[in-house]
Amino acid sequence: MKKILILSSLLITFLLFPNKIHAQFWKKIQDKVEKKAEDVTDDILNGSDKSTQEEAGKKNEIPYVEKTFSYVPGKNTYFEDEFENDDFGAMPTYWKTNGVGSIVEISGIPGKWLELGQRSSFKLDTLLSMPENFTLEFDILTRSDKAEDLGAMNFGFSKDNSVRSWISDAYNDNSITSTELHFWNKDVTHSSSATDNRSTLDFPLDAYGNTVIHISIAVNNEQMRLYLDKSKLLDAKMFLNNPNKYFYISAPISYDHGAQIYIGNIKIAKN
Repeated sequence: MKKILILSSLLITFLLFPNKIHAQFWKKIQDKVEKKAEDVTDDILNGSDKSTQEEAGKKNEIPYVEKTFSYVPGKNTYFEDEFENDDFGAMPTYWKTNGVGSIVEISGIPGKWLELGQRSSFKLDTLLSMPENFTLEFDILTRSDKAEDLGAMNFGFSKDNSVRSWISDAYNDNSITSTELHFWNKDVTHSSSATDNRSTLDFPLDAYGNTVIHISIAVNNEQMRLYLDKSKLLDAKMFLNNPNKYFYISAPISYDHGAQIYIGNIKIAKN
């Protein structure tokens, strides 16, 4: 009944003052509709921007970063190599491989780097095994159109110092541990043939196609911790009965579209 009275009043008003009232009425309606449309549009755009920013932030966020970086390098240098005295195009003095590697310079990046030939494993050309407690650091330099063109590389520790064949994992060629960087699959896999420990972590390696990656490893008796830059990716029992440990690095089985991996700035220290 109330709605009918209101509508009747509006109709009488329109009939008595048709031109002026119609204009004012429709102007108010138009203003309200335009204002509402603007508010809705702003909400949509703001929400879209916020959502896009949040998604971009999540995509670019590096996981497993410690609030307080817990890696502490050993106090006493055990071995260090920056390839300073090695000739370009040759294998470095203190290294050996089953395949091919050579010392190179990279434009815009300081120092010398060891280029890792595909399907090649590298070890120190010495019978120097790792101490019982030690830290090890090195840099990985990547070059590729897309990170997935790098395939997968791995590094870890073996029971002996042989490089008679390419080391593919912790269960191959007398290996003990393996950390594999799957650039194409965007994850990191750790494994140990000694403790049968195996774990895989998602990691945005698609963002590491043209960069320097710093690897830090700390071994205390049977426990091993590993960091990629400042992301802690491993803290687990990887050894048994303090075996001899010989460090190795294995290049991908193949590279695509001219991709390449290099290593440099190797440092081993005793605790």
